[in-house]
Amino acid sequence: MKTCKRCNVRVSDDSGICPLCHTVLTEHDGVRTERTYPDLFGRTKTYNLLTRILLFMSIVGGIAAIVVNYLTYDKVMWSLLTTAVILYYWSAIIHSIRHQVNVASKILVQAVCASVLSVLADYVLGFSKWSINYVVPSILTLAGIAVLIIILVNRVHFQTYIIYQFIIGVLGFVPFLLFVFGVVDKPFMSIVATIVSALSLIGTSIFGEKTVRSELKRRFHL
Repeated sequence: MKTCKRCNVRVSDDSGICPLCHTVLTEHDGVRTERTYPDLFGRTKTYNLLTRILLFMSIVGGIAAIVVNYLTYDKVMWSLLTTAVILYYWSAIIHSIRHQVNVASKILVQAVCASVLSVLADYVLGFSKWSINYVVPSILTLAGIAVLIIILVNRVHFQTYIIYQFIIGVLGFVPFLLFVFGVVDKPFMSIVATIVSALSLIGTSIFGEKTVRSELKRRFHL
């Protein structure tokens, strides 16, 4: 059995360090038993190693795409799309695995990143406007509906989702504004996104009037 001099506790397995303070254990009576604690340190090292390998591969892949695109340039900057996909991958993974971030925040970030990525892909491929005509309005519509469903299902924590629904609702008007200024030439999905955003904002304001006001004041220090 081993003892931790700092915590003054005995550990009855073959661990080399204290599970509480991570101090090196000293032999107490020479008796060892099978390990009773999970090997968290080994898992952490493996995870960090894999993360660094993936990060290295991502950097190399991005640089290689830019170099190849430069050497074989044919008026299409496809390396920008490749780099954007890599950045989107990392931003999505990092933001999604953060446990302290609520679901509505993750939906907002994914909607914004996916919208930007689709517009960039459209631009690289010649900008035929399929991104702003169909993809971006559809993403914002689905994001608004998803957050609304979350609010209805989890009404106890309604106030924690308000700010994200408000932001998504405001973004839902962007496709319609692009149509007003002549950028969007097929407005059907833009109109749908605007209607969904307007209804979600109006409904939230009506059914959660005091909560909405207090949450907006707290967030924006009004």
